[in-house]
Amino acid sequence: GALRERFPQSPTVGPEQLAELRTLDQIADFVAAAPPGSPGSPAASVGPEAGGVDPKAGEPAGAPRRPVRLVTLPGVDRLDRPYAESPVAVVVHRGDPGVGPILDGLRTRGWTVREADLDAATPGGPAVPTPDDVERALAAAFEGRVDLALTVLTPSADRDRADRDRADWDRSVAVLAENVLVARHAHLSLSATAAAGSRAAFVTLTRLDGGLGHHGTAGAAASLLGGVGGIVKTLAAETPELFCRAVDVAPGLAGDTVAELLDAELHDAARDTGEVGIDAGSVRWTVVPGLFDPLAAADQAVPAPVTLGDAVTPGDAVTDGDAVTDGDAVTDGGAEAVTVGADDVLVVSGGARGVTALCVRALAERAGARFVLLGRSALADEPDWAAGVPDDGLKAAVIARLRAEGTRPTPREVERIYQGLLAQREIRATVAAIAAAGGRAQYVAVDVTDADALGAALGEVRGQVTGVVHGAGVLADALLPAKTAADVARVFAPKLTGLRALLDALDGAPLRHLVLFTSVAGLYGNPGQADYAAANEALCRVAAAMRHDRPDWHVTAIDWGAWDGGMVTPALRELFQARGVELLAPDAGARAFADAFRPDRAGEVCVLVGPGRSLAEPTAAGGPAVRARRPLTPIVDHPVIAAHRIGAHRVLPATFGLGWMINVVERSHPGRRVVEVRDFAVHKGIVFDGASPDGARVEAEPAVPGEAGRLLVRVAVRADGSGRLPVSHYAATFVLAAAEAGPARLGPAVAGWPGYRLGEGPPDALAIYTEGTQFHAPRLQGMRRVLARGGDRLVLECQLDDDQELRAAFGGALHSPVLADVLLQGPPVLGKALLGQACLPLGIGRAEYFHPLPDAAPFVLVLDGARVDAGGGTATVTATACTPDGAVLVRFTDVTVAATPGMAAKFAEAVQAWRQIPTADPTPTDNEELPS
Repeated sequence: GALRERFPQSPTVGPEQLAELRTLDQIADFVAAAPPGSPGSPAASVGPEAGGVDPKAGEPAGAPRRPVRLVTLPGVDRLDRPYAESPVAVVVHRGDPGVGPILDGLRTRGWTVREADLDAATPGGPAVPTPDDVERALAAAFEGRVDLALTVLTPSADRDRADRDRADWDRSVAVLAENVLVARHAHLSLSATAAAGSRAAFVTLTRLDGGLGHHGTAGAAASLLGGVGGIVKTLAAETPELFCRAVDVAPGLAGDTVAELLDAELHDAARDTGEVGIDAGSVRWTVVPGLFDPLAAADQAVPAPVTLGDAVTPGDAVTDGDAVTDGDAVTDGGAEAVTVGADDVLVVSGGARGVTALCVRALAERAGARFVLLGRSALADEPDWAAGVPDDGLKAAVIARLRAEGTRPTPREVERIYQGLLAQREIRATVAAIAAAGGRAQYVAVDVTDADALGAALGEVRGQVTGVVHGAGVLADALLPAKTAADVARVFAPKLTGLRALLDALDGAPLRHLVLFTSVAGLYGNPGQADYAAANEALCRVAAAMRHDRPDWHVTAIDWGAWDGGMVTPALRELFQARGVELLAPDAGARAFADAFRPDRAGEVCVLVGPGRSLAEPTAAGGPAVRARRPLTPIVDHPVIAAHRIGAHRVLPATFGLGWMINVVERSHPGRRVVEVRDFAVHKGIVFDGASPDGARVEAEPAVPGEAGRLLVRVAVRADGSGRLPVSHYAATFVLAAAEAGPARLGPAVAGWPGYRLGEGPPDALAIYTEGTQFHAPRLQGMRRVLARGGDRLVLECQLDDDQELRAAFGGALHSPVLADVLLQGPPVLGKALLGQACLPLGIGRAEYFHPLPDAAPFVLVLDGARVDAGGGTATVTATACTPDGAVLVRFTDVTVAATPGMAAKFAEAVQAWRQIPTADPTPTDNEELPS
């Protein structure tokens, strides 16, 4: 607001973009990006090459840091008929000879296909079409109704030549740039289709390595195409009503197999997965951190009770999926040491100013290396009229000078001169600060995209250069409908062409370090920055390829979160905090950069530094109705399911039925998570008795608005029965709230909490299982010790190992189907005492989720509020899982348990089975229907 009032000619920009304007050059370019009278033009500004970010005083706080990596995905929940009748697909490619099976596969599945071969955009013309040719071809292809925009990106056929030949690098950059334009042209047609009520999909297909380019086996030039995921995720952020997905399949898969896999992805109910890799074994993978993040619960450690006095070693609980904080594990034993020293020479693009300069200064303090700083600002002696004028008086001096020369001081001209003077001052200050820190620095003004100029500028030091830090970048922000080829070219030039030029100019240098500055804007997508997101994601894939091909190099791409600097005002900072987006303190970010050179960080090829959170504001819109099928056969023999045998047969735990619905609801409503469940009912449990278990489906009604911006979704699991009506297995109403960044909040403390000492005494609660009050085999025996007993109240110490694979498929952000089963194991214990018979749970009146249950760590389960219902056949119990200090994690209120004749015998049979005691042949009662 203040900037627009002061410079009304400046382009409109949202807070998502302001977080990326980190430098004075960026601000100046933003102001000058549009001519007077065009406030809606896209902003254009230089990335972390320059600017004035003042470090915060005092010791730096730790910066959250999490490796970016691949994790397996559960199978597809296949939607029934999500597309309109007689759907239309536009398939865009560049002369790909392997596209035939894809086209045939779509046609045989009922699609009308319009093919747009961009290599044929100019019949009889050059092999590489001009931007105008591409625009015309895309405009024609997307005219009229479109249900699917599918673009196929193909790398050079010669993987080795692609790494050596600059032309193949340039070809990949051109193909990636064209796909920004494909998204722009597809946007309007697909939006119209979505508005009509059916699915409209934007899908990209690559054949890099089956891992979205993160395996690095495709080569650097081809890996650039993996940047298309940034486009896909940005389109999803700008237009959430579209189904958007980047698919990468293993290159060895047959064409008809690829067509089948692609069809499954097109029908996936999940809308939170922007990228899917499919390997040679058809295993699905995605990248975390992301909107779908099955490892996020690993970051939600339950605070240890302060009363026990346990010694905690930093890092003890950290796994590969955990977020860690830079500095947490730093000791006096040398963790601050880095792998560069006084003999190293590092070339740093965009390194003389702003964020990059701050990072270099932090490394100089620990390395004492020599830095060659590359920037676009020419360095000249400061004019006499400006010498000695403080920064806050410099603008007035500029105005006075212009008037003295007889020139009218327009805001644009004043700002240009003012920013130029500040830039030169900052360059000099950076060089001096590096020297004061113990390093050596020289500044070279050069265009990083000009390979010849770079070669000449670096000729004298080429033989000494041991590392490259590529921090140059440009922004040209505009939403996709307004994005132009010129915007894309401007953004891609320093990021992608610049890196290639740097590597070419340093060919033959003794390189062993390559650090690339990338962005959370690419990891999550960011409205207005499709090109910037694509360029950053491309660099992450290049890092993987370079590391694969040069395993002796230290190669790291740093996905920076939003820095607290540049144009981030207190009001904007408050806005981000309201969205749950924490900003990265400059000193913390600079320290994280220097830490990237630590020996123990050498294996981090791509790492997120800063909060794992999209900069975009989550959509408030509810999702459409969902009807999706999922086969259950793959889990029948899982050890967890095997541990849930009642009588002769395994039974799907009720918490899996509940979690199945939570999983589908959350994944079809990206950015939201289930915080409450109402009226969960088990109508007919799913028994694995030899019949096919694959007929069940989740049916979710359209979301309706609730209180405080929440959404309500009614969901059921049903299957076709022998009659005309379907069989209902489970049903509930789910309350979704916007997902919060950072750790989940604990619930309220239990009043009058006495405090319990955990881990002491024998595991006496295990008798609940061995004596047949419960039936669970050891894999699910989570109730360990009785802490208190009396009347209608029972307090238990619990602990159980989670299963990440099952959680990804049958869980949610706050629900683990394995750990939550312990909460439903408890009420039947009180139920048996009240009703005199073995019990099973039939439903939950209300489930409240505050914080994930701890994996392989103790928690306290309080069972109380027990009462016998009218009729005497059922009872209700409240089950509350708490931290050892009494804060609520999860509460199940009014859990209904039922005493069923013959159930005790079934429990005994199950116990005999897991204790490996021979049992008699099943009796006819073994086929009795089970409620859970």
